[in-house]
Amino acid sequence: MTRLSFPSRMHQDNSLTWPDRYPVLFSAAQTLLADRAPLRILSYGCSSGEEVQTLRGYFPDAVIVGAEINASLLRACRALAVEGETSFIVSREAVIEAHGPYDAIFCMAVFNRRPHEVETRDMRDISRFYPFGRFAASARFLASQLKVGGLLVVEHALYRVEDALEGLPVKPVVTHGLAPAKGPRFGPDGTRLAAPQLIARIFSRTAA
Repeated sequence: MTRLSFPSRMHQDNSLTWPDRYPVLFSAAQTLLADRAPLRILSYGCSSGEEVQTLRGYFPDAVIVGAEINASLLRACRALAVEGETSFIVSREAVIEAHGPYDAIFCMAVFNRRPHEVETRDMRDISRFYPFGRFAASARFLASQLKVGGLLVVEHALYRVEDALEGLPVKPVVTHGLAPAKGPRFGPDGTRLAAPQLIARIFSRTAA
């Protein structure tokens, strides 16, 4: 239903998640944000809410906002018992902006449309299946919602975040999160890039 309702806005259409799914990146963000307080954090595409619950453990005093496009998952999120100042909102740009700006935005396995199909079919061009423009527009919007010094953390994306954020006052954090991509990556024209791709997973906003 979500795929039919939001054909031009959807990225990932698999809601699979589990608690503390990305401990290395969560810990890295915790270290990088240690001197900032109070924190406001966005979990973009929070699925059924386990990521928000996990982030509360890493950032006990933060204001945490979970954004989800799927109405049934959003209802499940709102039924969770989550400590601290936490809210779950519909994933629309105006609503996300109204709750920001943010010290950190986590976008984990959102920009990763049907990854198993991409791999099993050995897709060489995803430009029609999942156009770069859709990915780039969302990535650039999220970057615009960061405070100066804030972090955008992205894991499992079919395109490179660096390509989407070109020209923005955002730079990769090379001391944390830099590693070979776990799956295929595609260029802005939608064609598959040679593997392996060394990619950044954490980005910092450098100016307003």
